[in-house]
Amino acid sequence: MDKQNPWPGLAPYDENGQNYFKGRDEDVEELLRLVRMAPLTVLYGKSGLGKSSLLKAGLFPKLRQDHYLPVYVRLDCSSQGSKTPMAQVFELLLAELAAQQADFPEPQPGETVWHYLHRRDLELWSGDNRLLTPVLVFDQFEEVFSHNRLDPARLRQTCHELADLAENRIPAAVGSCPEGRRAAAQLDVFAQRYRIVLSFREDFLPEIKNWEREVPSLLKHWRQLKPMTRKQAVEAVSGSGGAVLASGVAEAIVDFVGNLDEARSEGDHTIEPVLLSLCCYQLNLRRLQRRADVIDAELLGHVGQNILQEFYENALARMPASVRLFIETQLILGDRYRASYPVRLAIENQFINEAQLAELTGRQRLLRIDHQLGSDRIELIHDRVVSVVRKSRDRRKKLSEIRKIWAVAAVVMIVAGSGMSGLTFWQRSIDQLNLAKAQADLIESKRALAAEAAGSRGPGIVYMQVRSREQLPESKAIRQVLIDQGFRVPEIESLTTGPSATEVRYFDDQAAESAVKIADLIKSAGVRDVSAKLIPDYHHADRRKQIFEIWFAPDAFSS
Repeated sequence: MDKQNPWPGLAPYDENGQNYFKGRDEDVEELLRLVRMAPLTVLYGKSGLGKSSLLKAGLFPKLRQDHYLPVYVRLDCSSQGSKTPMAQVFELLLAELAAQQADFPEPQPGETVWHYLHRRDLELWSGDNRLLTPVLVFDQFEEVFSHNRLDPARLRQTCHELADLAENRIPAAVGSCPEGRRAAAQLDVFAQRYRIVLSFREDFLPEIKNWEREVPSLLKHWRQLKPMTRKQAVEAVSGSGGAVLASGVAEAIVDFVGNLDEARSEGDHTIEPVLLSLCCYQLNLRRLQRRADVIDAELLGHVGQNILQEFYENALARMPASVRLFIETQLILGDRYRASYPVRLAIENQFINEAQLAELTGRQRLLRIDHQLGSDRIELIHDRVVSVVRKSRDRRKKLSEIRKIWAVAAVVMIVAGSGMSGLTFWQRSIDQLNLAKAQADLIESKRALAAEAAGSRGPGIVYMQVRSREQLPESKAIRQVLIDQGFRVPEIESLTTGPSATEVRYFDDQAAESAVKIADLIKSAGVRDVSAKLIPDYHHADRRKQIFEIWFAPDAFSS
């Protein structure tokens, strides 16, 4: 990275790119404060917000200025790994000490990272004779808990060893045998001359929180990374790309990425850093290709939409058609809004598999997983991508219609070649197509009228959660009634937790009338104690105006 290439695209910033990492000063300073103050610091946030960049390009340079030694740890958690996760940590620590040309004692045979960091003679000196404090930074820590990549015994052992390190506890092996007690005499067991930082995706917070019983200090000192505000985003673009940006174009780029109107550009809007970096990176490539001095408003207007289109197509280039179909039919609502879909149902229905989901939420950053009211759901990474997905969906539908016409034409040609009346056969085929289209239009009209009668101002989507498989037959009947009323209703999800009474939840005041009508439909099916409940201040309410959730009580269908 340099002044002519100040953005990394979808790749994270690294420490060499610290001069071009802007807009996160407050987060960097807070993380630095926590590391100085506490042995264990937690950083979490949704995928695509730039946690790795914040650590490498933001925090690491500040730590080095304070004579800390940041050690970046990305564990290989596969069961086939030849080295245990904590052995990997020890190896990375020693490698970083060597890379920084530090003066440090050699490890003893069989020594663990806990023993090494508690040696009485442990002194780590920098090349300029400064005493160093190691900071073990575990990035993407959720991988320890995800996809069952570790066998249970190895996972428990890793968690125990890391808990001992984080809580500065004496490992059981040290005090349980004479050899361990003799070794302890060479240790300063009460010293904690190191720091630990854990960074992970927000949707893994419930799983990692379960570890709090073993690590009481786990969530005492934490920082949640949030999307950038417009002010932060403008600062990030202008601060890094001053040499290649025309005057005023930084604001235009941010508003394009955030899909903001000029009239409300001063509001409290948020920007996805991954899309911002992608857009800036691609605009700069176009500038270099044109041999232009700067990125200006004309270049943004000419190639802006194509940037997102290429991003979408590249993300799906290696995916089967079924994944594209799932995204274009289940993850957008109408023409303007994102929808979400339960992770478990998407995998069970074979819309997408775990490897594809990991690719699209990880390296490609097209999707993300959001924890909404007790359920993990898949959604597009940003509303700005909806228009691209919609255009792809509409183009796919048109191509499908054209293929049908050509198929009919091909049959006509075959019939004509056999001596039959091709004109008669063509007319009959056209009549059948028109009849099918008329029937489909009639059904759609009835559904639109029903939705209008129900007070809905556009397409609505209803998510249904039952408490057990035994409730599926009755709930499926209610689902069909809702579909007949014009609502989109995904497959029913089974959750063991939920409210004690049946609720129809909605997220916007203007949807109250529709929620009451849905509740009345459920009551007419024989379900008692059904209420419509507003979920106030929901963090996605701006795009959930016509989204409802039905939560059935455990005894909803009891006689």
